[in-house]
Amino acid sequence: MYHPFNWRGWQDYGTGQLGDFGCHILDPVFKALELTSPLELTAEAPAMKPETWTDKATVKYLFPGTSRTAGETMKVTWYDAAGVRPPADALTSLPRSATLPGAGSVLIGEKGTLIIPHVAMPVLYLEGEETAAQYDVVDGVDHYVQWADACRGEDKTTSNFDYAGPLTETVLLGTVWIRFPGQTLKWDANKLAIPGFSQAERFLTKEYAKGWM
Repeated sequence: MYHPFNWRGWQDYGTGQLGDFGCHILDPVFKALELTSPLELTAEAPAMKPETWTDKATVKYLFPGTSRTAGETMKVTWYDAAGVRPPADALTSLPRSATLPGAGSVLIGEKGTLIIPHVAMPVLYLEGEETAAQYDVVDGVDHYVQWADACRGEDKTTSNFDYAGPLTETVLLGTVWIRFPGQTLKWDANKLAIPGFSQAERFLTKEYAKGWM
């Protein structure tokens, strides 16, 4: 019943496609723009079933602006379903020849648009034209070795808890909001609370089996 691949679709064991892929696909966005906890979220999704996650959802995050964003806030939208894409009016900076990956991120800036496929090199478009971007050669890092070095106190992992914790929290907030589609709700990161909507807060944590936490 709990097939090895489909474990993520069961609420008992997984957090749906957003929980599975979100930390990978939103990582370059979160890191490059130096994002912090979102201010509010809105989700659109079919009604949840008792045991499984929906296979289609759109989650809109509103973040505080940073030194790397334009304006006081920054919008990030997660599209979750086969064939679902950002609306055409959001992609007017891209030429017709541009191809969006099946999974990945699109950063729309004031001067250009950056497409970041999940498992391929990014492509930068400036004024509607693809650029021949040059990338610095970076020495490969083995994440197993990073982990061992960090355990010995010799180094810090790239995806350390100080970074990965807030990123994961942000992703998983989206899975909570999917349960309450059509509602724009605030998030109080300091209090780990959803002001004025306590019925959603029961999904923020749970009682773990004794001896495991």
